[in-house]
Amino acid sequence: MTSAKRQGTNFEYRVAYIFERFGYTWDRSGSSLGIDLKISRDGNPRYLVNCKKTSSIGPIYLPRLEVERLIASASRAGVRGIICFGFKRTPVLAVTLEQIRHLRATRLSYKLYPTDGHRLDELLSEAEA
Repeated sequence: MTSAKRQGTNFEYRVAYIFERFGYTWDRSGSSLGIDLKISRDGNPRYLVNCKKTSSIGPIYLPRLEVERLIASASRAGVRGIICFGFKRTPVLAVTLEQIRHLRATRLSYKLYPTDGHRLDELLSEAEA
């Protein structure tokens, strides 16, 4: 049986490899401070990514504090912030920080459902066009 921490780490690598297929390089943070991956291209930072994975069907509760940290960090760095997430047997899904404000929420968290995101590979394909 794989631990939840191991599943999260595996998911971060899965996300990183998708970015790699689109010509990006990445750096993985060793600790969970709201930014799991720093994505670059040609030596220039492009994205800061927060990853969330569950083996259930949903929802994933995304703490507002993590979103606020990601927004602040992405703004300071002049890059886009993305939340990548996955459920049991789904492709890697993503929402941008612009989209996150439209999600269902509680006082302390945003709720992520499989219908909330777009496939990460499709989002990157559109960004390339």
